[in-house]
Order: sequence, then C-alpha cells, then structure tokens
Amino acid sequence: MVEYYKNPSVKFIVNKGNYNKLMEILTFQEENIVTEDWKEKASKIKDLLLRYPRPQKDEDGSISIIDIALYPKEASELLVLLISAFGNIEVERDYTELMKRK
Repeated sequence: MVEYYKNPSVKFIVNKGNYNKLMEILTFQEENIVTEDWKEKASKIKDLLLRYPRPQKDEDGSISIIDIALYPKEASELLVLLISAFGNIEVERDYTELMKRK
C-alpha cells in the first residue's frame, strides 16, 4: 500500500526583512511568554522556520524572498504567538544566516 504524505497547506512568502522580524518575535516569545507550553510552541515553530523554508536569491546571490509552508495547526499557533507579541520588538540579527537551506 502506498502512503501519501500531506503537504503543508498554509503557504506564504515574505521578504528578508519581514522574515527577520518574524524570527525576532518568536525569539522574544521563547524568552518572555508566560507559559512553558507556549514557550515550547515558539521554539518548535522557530525551528521549523529555520529548517524548512525555501529561500530565493536575488541577482547578487543574497537571500531576498523566503517561501514558507506550514500545516494549519502550526499556522494558527504562529498567529497566536504573533498577536500576543505586538509591541516594540527590534530585529537584532539576520536569521537568513541561520537558515539550513541556502
């Protein structure tokens, strides 16, 4: 019997600046969110966003666009983490340098 694996159905594209903002928010949530359960979810989603996105390079060879695909549950958890972190979060590092696929 052939097994079929379901592909992530929530897909979006971000530019490098927004990817870095997204990762900075998840880092902030990892360090500051109140419950351990949500800290763990922030860490898991951050790991997914470092491991699986598909970066696209511009003509200079620099990463400029990042294609992201998540399962609905992961996407809904990401939205909760984002909404609860609105405020003044500044980007302190370039997370595209940490991406596994380059």
